[in-house]
Amino acid sequence: MKKYHIYTFGCKVNQYESQLISEKFKNDNLIYTKNPEEANIIIFNFCTITAKTDKECEYFLRKTIKLPQKPKIILTGCIVKNRNNYIKELSSDHHNIEIITDKKKLFINPKNQTVSGFDRHSRAFLKIQDGCNNFCSYCIVPYVRNILWSKPEKEVISEIENFVKHGYSEIVITGINIGKYRSELSKTELSELIEKIIKIPLNFRIRISSIELNEIGNKLIELIRVNPGKICRHLHIPLQSGSDEILKQMNRKYSSKKFEKKINKIMQILPDLALTTDIITGFPNETKEHHKATCDIIKRILFAGLHIFRYSDREGTKASAIKNKVPINEIKNRSKELFEIDSEKRKIFLRKNIGTKRNAVKIGEHKALTDNYIKVEIQQSRNNNSATYSTPKCLNTTIHTNHNQYSSQSFKKGIFEIEITKTAKI
Repeated sequence: MKKYHIYTFGCKVNQYESQLISEKFKNDNLIYTKNPEEANIIIFNFCTITAKTDKECEYFLRKTIKLPQKPKIILTGCIVKNRNNYIKELSSDHHNIEIITDKKKLFINPKNQTVSGFDRHSRAFLKIQDGCNNFCSYCIVPYVRNILWSKPEKEVISEIENFVKHGYSEIVITGINIGKYRSELSKTELSELIEKIIKIPLNFRIRISSIELNEIGNKLIELIRVNPGKICRHLHIPLQSGSDEILKQMNRKYSSKKFEKKINKIMQILPDLALTTDIITGFPNETKEHHKATCDIIKRILFAGLHIFRYSDREGTKASAIKNKVPINEIKNRSKELFEIDSEKRKIFLRKNIGTKRNAVKIGEHKALTDNYIKVEIQQSRNNNSATYSTPKCLNTTIHTNHNQYSSQSFKKGIFEIEITKTAKI
């Protein structure tokens, strides 16, 4: 029987769509293999968010082309839409490569985008929305995913019920711009959808993925506040820059003052919230003063962690036409400073959580994730009466937790409580 393998690059939406593709191949009686060298068909679900991602995609494609068994290669995803001529040129000498611009052709039912499970993941990602029309000046996404689409709420509810019945305790609600969710049939908006989801009488929790500041209303924050067992205390809200001048050039729809004011209000209501953000450093025309403004606002806001991106030119965007580019070495220096701030922010957040009890789910054989996004390692003691939780090495922290009431079997599935009692070192 023929086997297939999928390479997935980029966001949670791409991971969800790879699951849709996988189910199509299983439906066609193919078997998944995690070893590309065993595959008769290899699918690339590409991303093109940054130049670094493009290079990563190209590296694995070139590596696959050299495989001795010469598998059929299917190329799809955002890079195919954004750089189709480049992809064609790269694969022109290889007759076993098929380029599919419209990824939905690889789904069993393009209109009914639902999956029956989520292979090789401990948490399930649920795509409820697609498309973005914000047109931030640095971003290629609105050019490759410009059709706004929202999943009907009945399908969302049904898919969640199916995930939970298959043993998934955490479901990540995701989309290209989930704040734009609008169910065509019921006219339900995101907060209303969340309200209906948490009423499902099953044992699970949801995590809301990246959401724009202007899409966060009072109702959503209140839902998070009064439903700590159902909605994870974690929000990822992109800032991108602390300079109003740069934010305007980025075509972001808020000022630094508005961002800080709203975030402070959210943190007052949800003081135990894990707040993470995106920062782009080295945007064209960004001066040292602009960079300092970004560092200053980050230091003032109670972020739990930063996702730092060095500016990457995306051909076709407005930002790519700006001539005053920041030198690469300067971008590296600025990103280094931001990573240092990020490291300190993470340490502060972890210290704040010592002595608290948090709900967690397993994300690996010996790893778990708390509702407020603390990743921990689980090590069962010899006497089987306690467990040790240690955070990833990059956080330079170890957290010890006593669990006399839990055996090793407790950590196999479901939501369990952990108490963070002390740190080994910071």
